Amino acid sequence: MDLKEKVLEILEKEKYSFKDLAEYVSMTEEALTTALETKRLELRTLELISKGLKIPLYSFFRSNQPYFNANEKPYYINKLYDDDEHKDETDLNSEITLLKKMLEQKQAQLNKLK
Repeated sequence: MDLKEKVLEILEKEKYSFKDLAEYVSMTEEALTTALETKRLELRTLELISKGLKIPLYSFFRSNQPYFNANEKPYYINKLYDDDEHKDETDLNSEITLLKKMLEQKQAQLNKLK
């Protein structure tokens, strides 16, 4: 599956159009299509796409992993632009809960490999 197909799949699940995404990243649909098909995207554009789709940037480079959990889709697990010092107790607890769930999923994956 190429990059554009991955993006289209996520857009469909989220009920957004390709046009919406192109507008979000300040490109024409044609320019975005060309960039995705030729894999000549600037990193900042790819980062904007991941933010627009609300998926981690690394998910574009995983071949056999789901792009997001449809039941609970976190917005930017890494939260690169947030400062932990400014988070309240609720924010930190929700991140801890999310990370625990991710650890459980990874442990289940490991158990299947054994």
